[in-house]
Amino acid sequence: MGPLARAATAAVAALVVAVGATACGERTEPLGNQGQLFPVTVANGERPLVVPGPPRRVAVLDPALADILASLGARSRVAGLPLGADGRVRLGRLRALRPDLILASSDLGDAVLSRAAAATGAPVYLASARSLREVERTITQLGVIMATPVPARRLVRAIERQRQLVATRVAARPRVPVFVDLGFFTTASNQSLIGDLVREARGDNVASDALPGVPFDLGALRASDPAVYVAVSDSGSTLATLRKNPRTRRLTSVRSGRVVTIDAELLRPGPRIGQGLLELARALHPDAFR
Repeated sequence: MGPLARAATAAVAALVVAVGATACGERTEPLGNQGQLFPVTVANGERPLVVPGPPRRVAVLDPALADILASLGARSRVAGLPLGADGRVRLGRLRALRPDLILASSDLGDAVLSRAAAATGAPVYLASARSLREVERTITQLGVIMATPVPARRLVRAIERQRQLVATRVAARPRVPVFVDLGFFTTASNQSLIGDLVREARGDNVASDALPGVPFDLGALRASDPAVYVAVSDSGSTLATLRKNPRTRRLTSVRSGRVVTIDAELLRPGPRIGQGLLELARALHPDAFR
């Protein structure tokens, strides 16, 4: 790597640190032509991702990542989301997009990602989203990759403000047992983004060891008897349906009416994740936000 490339990489590293440090205080935004920052290198799973210049045609394999790009002012560079109705990647559609970069969730699977890269020859950026911090890091890195660091920093600041508001309001509150219903009684473990949000909101996830996509055992749910039942908006579960179900109607949360519906979009790893944390904290500790 020549001196100019080393200088550019060093500049980006400094920018990443500045954006990632929003919780620790304010820093001055770097000025100048963003094109001078390229090529850039960002952490990307097991090997770094080198981006020679701002991508112009981005194929997105996760709708939440498309939402992040839109919030960064880069919607026009999204070539498409080559996904079927079942959420699976359609390689033919992906190839037709002729992307110069692919954005994907690290949960998609190595085999799918390898086929996507082979079909297009495009590099793949993997976004990890098992915690609020990881979502913030993804926003930061996408801001660098897309040459939109200022909007990225603003978005991370906004999320951090919501996070600090929640931390302040619930700090002295006892943890509240909660079950999060993602549909058909599937739920989220402590090793997931939703599990992290529950911790931040001072909740106690009664399904801490749940397997992804597997309905939670209703006998175990009755035994844990959560004080609050959170149903995401596309789960199909409501207070009325839970009261009609003989397996759930005796839950304390159902009998007391503490069944709360939260917009599913707010709990996905997108730009509205800070609002999702706030809504979850309000569901668990309503008195703290009055």
